[in-house]
Amino acid sequence: MQRSILTALFWGAAWTLFGCSSVEEAQEVLPPPVKEEPARVEFQSTTDTVAVTSTGRAPANAPGKEPQIRFMVQIGAFKNARLAASVQARARERYRMPVLNDYYLNAGLYQIRIGFFETREAAMEFRARMLKEYREEYKDAWVVQLRR
Repeated sequence: MQRSILTALFWGAAWTLFGCSSVEEAQEVLPPPVKEEPARVEFQSTTDTVAVTSTGRAPANAPGKEPQIRFMVQIGAFKNARLAASVQARARERYRMPVLNDYYLNAGLYQIRIGFFETREAAMEFRARMLKEYREEYKDAWVVQLRR
């Protein structure tokens, strides 16, 4: 019984899909394909401006002005990105300071640095604090100088 129902359904579906017209008649009924041009993409650009007040000081990149020097404590350099990220996150959580993860392309290393200090002495004091609190983790930390 089920087999005869399935067979009837199959032939009914086939009759509905294919109808009783020939292939030539079916092609005549279909409209010719329309060639569609891709939509043109329009770009709009804007320029943002910022109001600037003169402070009487030359900008940091002005000719003749000395570069601004800052100091940081480098706490590690790693080839493994995940290890570098975990060291960065742990230092940020412990000290609540800026911790940078810079990739040094020539050496293929992720350099983890913490803090922005105005003087080398301030950076050295912070390094000493780190060694006092976490001797084994930061025993190889050193002070680095940045120019801006």
